[in-house]
Parts: sequence; C-alpha cells; structure tokens
Amino acid sequence: MDEPRVPDEPPPARLPDLFTPHDLPPLGEVMADGCLVRDTPMGPPRAVAPGYGLPEDPADHIRQLQEVEALARFAEIRRVALVADLVEAAPVIEREERVPCGGDGTPWVPEFLAVEIGGALGMGEVRARLFVSDTLDLKWRHPRLWNRMVAGDIAPWQALMVARMCHALAWDGALRVDAATGDVLPGLAWARAKRLVEGEIAAADPVAAVERERARLNRRVVAVAVRPGTTAAMNVFGVLDTADAEALDETLGQMAAELGQSGDESDLDTRRARALGLLARGVLPAGRPVARIYLHVWAESTVARVEGHGPLPVDELPGFLSGCTVRMTRVIDQRESVPVDAYEVPESMREQLVVAQPVEVAPYGSVPARSSDMDHTVPYARGGSTEPDNLGPLGRRAHRARTHGGYRLTQPAPGLWLWRTPLGQAFEVTNRGTRRVVA
Repeated sequence: MDEPRVPDEPPPARLPDLFTPHDLPPLGEVMADGCLVRDTPMGPPRAVAPGYGLPEDPADHIRQLQEVEALARFAEIRRVALVADLVEAAPVIEREERVPCGGDGTPWVPEFLAVEIGGALGMGEVRARLFVSDTLDLKWRHPRLWNRMVAGDIAPWQALMVARMCHALAWDGALRVDAATGDVLPGLAWARAKRLVEGEIAAADPVAAVERERARLNRRVVAVAVRPGTTAAMNVFGVLDTADAEALDETLGQMAAELGQSGDESDLDTRRARALGLLARGVLPAGRPVARIYLHVWAESTVARVEGHGPLPVDELPGFLSGCTVRMTRVIDQRESVPVDAYEVPESMREQLVVAQPVEVAPYGSVPARSSDMDHTVPYARGGSTEPDNLGPLGRRAHRARTHGGYRLTQPAPGLWLWRTPLGQAFEVTNRGTRRVVA
C-alpha cells in the first residue's frame, strides 16, 4: 500500500497557551457544590450553578451563560487538539502497524490507537475511529478551518462535520473547499454553512457531483406501507425529483385551500392528505397550479444553486428543467433601485433584497429571505423610506422580537445591520454571517 501523501506546508501551529491543560479548571473545582468557582476566559471568578445561587439580574445570567459556553468550547477544542497531537506522538506497539484512517493526504495512525482513544473518551472503537478520522481530515486537509476552530471562532463539532462532508474528496479538492469556506463559515448558522460547503464540494469535483445527482434520481421511489396498530390509515413515503416534488406540493396546497373554502374544517395537514387521496382518484384542482423553482446560475460556474434545496451541477440543468417553463432574469444591479413612496415593497425590489441577502438578517439567522418579511429598518411610520438601504428580510419570529420584544435594530451602512438585545448583547449581521460585538 502506498505511503500517504504529506502536505508541502507544515500543519498549522499548535494551540496557543490559552488551551494548555493547566488553564482548564480541574474536575473538583468545576463540580464542587455544582458550581464553577474559578476565573473564566471571559471574566472574573463567578459561581455558576444551574437553577440556584444565581443573581437576580437577567443580564448577568446572559454573561454567565456566555462564560459557560466559552469554557465548554475551549474544552472541546482541547479534546480535538489532544487527539491530533496523539496521532503524531503515539508509538507503534509490538506487532502493530500504521494504517490509513483519515482522508487523502493525512498521516497514517497506529492500528489500535482508536481503541485507546475510545477508552479515554468513553466511546466504542467504531465511533472513536470516526472521531480520529474527522480530526485528521480537519487538521491536515482544512488548515484555515482548523486555525479558526483553535481560535474559538467556530464550534469544533461544526468544523469536524465539514471535514467529514469533504472526506471523499482528493486532498487538493479538500484544500480548495477550505480556501473557499474556511474563513467564511464562522458566524454562519449551521444550515447556511452546510449549504455553502455542499456547493463548494460540488465545484471541487463536478464529475462526482453529477454522479451523485444521477444516483439520487435512480433511488426515486413511492411506497405505501401498513401503519402498525391501525387499519384506518396507512403510511405513504416518496422520493421524487425536485420539479415533480415542488409541483405536487403546490397542487396539494391549492387543493387543501379549496377544501377549506368548501367547508372542510380540518387542519391543513389533514386537508393536504385528503387532497392526495382525491388526486389518486382523478380529482384535479381548479386551474393549473404553478410551482416556482428559483435557480441561480453564475457565469463560468460549474455549479448552480437551487434556492431552498442546494447545489446542482450545471451539466444536470437540461434534465432538471425538462418539462418546466423557464423564465430568465438578468442579474439585478441594486444601484438601479429607487425609493418608492409606499409601505409595500415592490416585487422587483424584493427580488433584489433576496439576491443580496439570501437569509434573514437576524443574528445567526437561517430563515430563507424569500419566506421572510421585508422589514423597514427605520419604520415607515417614522419617515423611513422603502428602498433596499432601509430594508432587510426578517423571519416572522425575529420580526416580532424586533417590533414587540425590545430588540433594537439599526443599519449604519447598506448591508450592515446592528442588533442590540434587551439584555445587553450586540451583534453585527451581514450577508456573510453574524459577529458578536461589544455592546
């Protein structure tokens, strides 16, 4: 078996002194009386005891919560770093051999090291081997992301998950994904981060991406199964191609609405289930339902983005759009936007905002902009204009928090939203994610 390829550049620097073992609180200090009674990385000594012994000021609760979260993250970073160090330092014992464990380009490890690590972490050999594999991939194939994790900018579990998603890529493909995403992922909600990484994986290996899409199409299925314990209902499960699934969803929605208008007082889910049964019997909705799929394609890109779904290789577009009516829309230049003298946001302006800010502008938000409210940063009733520089998408919950919950929002520059929470936290939000700032 060939020896593993080793990167030309040395691995990233080790953890800073902040994360050496003597800086982590001993077990006794953490557990004494259920309290943490030592300095934390974010402030002076405090007693943190869930449910009792806490001060009455809710803002102080938030500060302590931040401290506990930081300490937990630092401990997890240290755990990952120790495993990475152990891979380099662990000797080969007796007849043991070094074997591959991580992805392409990672060093081989002692054959039984995962058994030793599993015992230390309280996990079985299979799970421990997966943890070692993810750690190797992260450190040796994602140097930017590794350094951001070590700095505490991204949760270790997220960094390890990104490494796992890229495991099948060749070494240079993983480095390409890391170069495109390693400094961007911190500050993104995991749903956004995952979609971004999926797109870069497809771009790094378009041939494999096409093969994956075709394999998924070959796994389409619709099945009806007995529902245990009842004869009144059965389970229906299906995997359809995206266009068919969107059309079915739109049709069921329209038929459910028609049933409601005709006097059916069942909830929406029940009416949608009834609608599927009516479709099976040849009953069609009034008119032709229209399902809209938004597809974003950039010049010279090998990967398109299906809004709400994920990346799609450009080579697969003809099959994906087969049977669809396609309307092309040119790239929108927001400089052409002019304010309108009305509270309602025109469709063209809304589309500009969706393209510029694909998710809500709430801290760590993940609600798609297309299903969000377009919020006036300076309220219209107070003289705020209806233009992109005074608008931002907000999901319904975030919109209500801003309107009724005492959350303050300003837009000091186009595309930059500054939030201040009732308990003293502050965040900057852009289309690249969220950054905590000093209030």
